[in-house]
Amino acid sequence: MAFLAHEIPWDTLSDLFEYSNGSEPGPQHPEIFPKSSLGQVKQLEYFASKFQAAVREHSATERKRHRPAKDYAERTQAWTASEKDSDIVGETSNVKKLADAKETDQDALKQRNAELRQLASDPWATSSPERRFIFPPDFANTYMSYVSIISGTYEGRQGLVEEFAHVEEWTSFIKRNADYLTCTSEERNRLWLDKKSCSDILRLLVIDAAITTDAQGRTRDLETILLLAHHPDVGISTFFSDGMSCCNIEVGLKSLVQKVALAFVYLNLLWTYVDGNTSSPLLQPREYVEKYEGASYRNERFTSLLPRPAYMNTKSFNGLLEEVLKEHGHVVEPVFFNPLFAPYESGRRSRYFISDLTKNDKRTERDVFTDLLALKEAWKSMWKMLVYCDMVFLDAGETVDWEWVVIDRLDTLFLGTGGLERVLGMSWMEYELERTEKGTGGFFAPK
Repeated sequence: MAFLAHEIPWDTLSDLFEYSNGSEPGPQHPEIFPKSSLGQVKQLEYFASKFQAAVREHSATERKRHRPAKDYAERTQAWTASEKDSDIVGETSNVKKLADAKETDQDALKQRNAELRQLASDPWATSSPERRFIFPPDFANTYMSYVSIISGTYEGRQGLVEEFAHVEEWTSFIKRNADYLTCTSEERNRLWLDKKSCSDILRLLVIDAAITTDAQGRTRDLETILLLAHHPDVGISTFFSDGMSCCNIEVGLKSLVQKVALAFVYLNLLWTYVDGNTSSPLLQPREYVEKYEGASYRNERFTSLLPRPAYMNTKSFNGLLEEVLKEHGHVVEPVFFNPLFAPYESGRRSRYFISDLTKNDKRTERDVFTDLLALKEAWKSMWKMLVYCDMVFLDAGETVDWEWVVIDRLDTLFLGTGGLERVLGMSWMEYELERTEKGTGGFFAPK
């Protein structure tokens, strides 16, 4: 059964697509295509509306576990510096490895809920200033290595900047960025790198909150993000999107949502075709790798799985991998997706975590359906990320149009396989224009 099948009508979505053999010259392979050329937009929008309702319901439930907005706003007035004696010292993210993934037991769930209830009922002492670090030192041993704050002048920083664990570096950036138009080109480049660093950390906090096994660490990640959302001198919306960077890669909290939503929807869609059906053509072995244009993640250190199930040769699946596995100094999402789709031999999560063990490190593709326990854990983590992001966007005054996000992601996946326009009954541009005229177009809903 697909994830949250009692709330999200995955069967409705899967009815819109079908697999068929490729018709191009060369080896034939199953591909997933939109079915109808007549248009079934109502069916698609029904699925998207149910998806949106589920995210918003879970987001509202999660938000109730945290303090009211006014409490965060009051506390941030004292959060002007991050000091060495803050309670962050010694904390670890305690990230769960996919290979050891287990279902959360009821006792652990009860304990976490009890901790959250206690947290919500315990008022902050106004005499105690907030001094927390933005992220724990363990991030540099889990996700990406530390780099100098002046590194990456030409390529963009490729790691965590230790100074940005201090809130004063964030507020300093906001002040300097306000004078962007009068800055020299060197100063503007530094501002761009600083903005990217803050964006990286914000996304890593969300990822860590979703995958950590430590309930206290999860709460701290989310509390930190909510404090940043209400900090008068931070302006967290600055880090929602960096537009298109110098390498034509969008970075920011929006990009995390887009990549996670893409993987979450597509893997659940695939699962509806193969669940309980071991004879599905999508699972039949293939002895070759279907090559597609733009598969930059398949480099000399990437080992393709052979034999491989047929779904791994589809253009849509390879399009997904290109979106989520492309490792670049401007993105952090692979720290979540690498262990799921193509883990490193050393166990590291990112190419930007450097140690003696990673000098000749390679990563190997894996069939996500061979370890259902790990897949279910990944679904849970992806869902948490979507819910947490929705909560943060709302606290920052923005409402995500999840209907638009879902349909946009599907259009991205199936752009080259008959196109989602076969389901929409119109071009994507026409559909976007129609939604815009109704006041429902774009990542954020109109205010």
